[in-house]
Amino acid sequence: MACLVCCLVLSIPLGAQERKETVDPKSQVAPDEDIDLSKAEPSAGNAGAFEHIDLSRIDKSDASSKAMRSTLGHEGSFRTRGQHGVVNNRSWFRIEYSKFFLDSFFVQIDSKLNAFWSNDHRAKAEDQATLFETNTQEAFLQYSGTGGYTSIKTGVQRLIWGESEAGAITDEVSPRNFSELFFAPLEESRIGQFMLNLDHFSSSGDWSFFFVPNPKFNKYPKSGTAYYVDPFNGLADIRDEPSDKKQYEYGMRWKKTFGKSDISFMAASLVDNDYVFHMDGVTDAGRLLISRLKQRFTLTGVTFNYAKGKYLLKGEVGLKSPKGFNDAAFQIIEKDVIDSSLGLTSSLGQSNTIGLEVVNSYVRNWNNTIVGVPRDTSSLVLNTTLFFFNNTLSVNWLTIYNRPFTSYQSSVRTSYKWNDNTTFSVDAHVIDVPDKNSSLRPYRDQDQIVFRVQYQF
Repeated sequence: MACLVCCLVLSIPLGAQERKETVDPKSQVAPDEDIDLSKAEPSAGNAGAFEHIDLSRIDKSDASSKAMRSTLGHEGSFRTRGQHGVVNNRSWFRIEYSKFFLDSFFVQIDSKLNAFWSNDHRAKAEDQATLFETNTQEAFLQYSGTGGYTSIKTGVQRLIWGESEAGAITDEVSPRNFSELFFAPLEESRIGQFMLNLDHFSSSGDWSFFFVPNPKFNKYPKSGTAYYVDPFNGLADIRDEPSDKKQYEYGMRWKKTFGKSDISFMAASLVDNDYVFHMDGVTDAGRLLISRLKQRFTLTGVTFNYAKGKYLLKGEVGLKSPKGFNDAAFQIIEKDVIDSSLGLTSSLGQSNTIGLEVVNSYVRNWNNTIVGVPRDTSSLVLNTTLFFFNNTLSVNWLTIYNRPFTSYQSSVRTSYKWNDNTTFSVDAHVIDVPDKNSSLRPYRDQDQIVFRVQYQF
């Protein structure tokens, strides 16, 4: 369970990094321009997400000429503290395809082939000279009727809810890949899953409905990889609970814009992206017999944005009922959880921004039999992005302070656009975990420097 708690905490830095990894400098707000939510698409809280396209307003000839984009990339990372050496040595080929056809249809595909070379920690864990892996984040078809007031999407998708840049408050639909901890940006870590989406736009607001027939789950580091931590210390046999129950998810969101402000209400019946563990007994060999259970919970939430001049105030609250925890005997304890966030972002001019956000997770009716999870968990996030040399160089500085078990995470991410096709990046990640009770304690020696190059054509 400790591993699961750790990864849930690590979802904070992932969220904080998402917007800064996917922003194209050329699309930034012009110098000294006021923030205006009414002109933002997608919304501030869903940057990078494809929510809806009004097919009737698209220049079809221009769209068809840019249907395919391919990317070749390579990444290397080096641990600078503890056990020094190469952690990542990998390459990838990514294809992004989007096409409008027959005036009412749109198709989008985003697929990636990864190659992990022999000294990459993923290949070492599999004892492979080269380990190949494919990942398809999106592969869907959208139909939009005349006027674009109603659209239907079906296929592999990522559904992003919420406004927080620092935590998964209401953003609970799409699972995530935590196998690279907080060193991978959130957009890359999101796991696409097959779903059906219906969006309707009207004067009363924007209505969205989704249905997932077979939900996927979060992925965690595999045994032997650089970030693997066994919560059972190698003393357990883990099995999936046999179940004939059909697992599915469904929900809806209503969003209304009022000038420079907006508000959203959402409700969903979800299967927890994390399995819940339960100890069934002991085997004849003296090993723990642990079952992985799928747990259903209900999410209700509200989010808001308010922009005035160069400032954007945003927040959200999500009630999750019930969520599963473990006691010392690995029996399940169910409690309601209230997650919340409040953030303020300021434009500094010349596309530069600085933001501060507070995130809190509160377990209702908490008691000390719950292992590894305190009643209140809070984080303070400072996020600054600066652009130089006509927006060709970006620098993002991120610092996160977690309590009550103190830990600090800091990242500096730089990206230099050499030309229209080639981008170079250098990142530095530092983590300090003075509190021995912190779930991040096993990763205190994971300071890294990351080098990356991408070529798009």
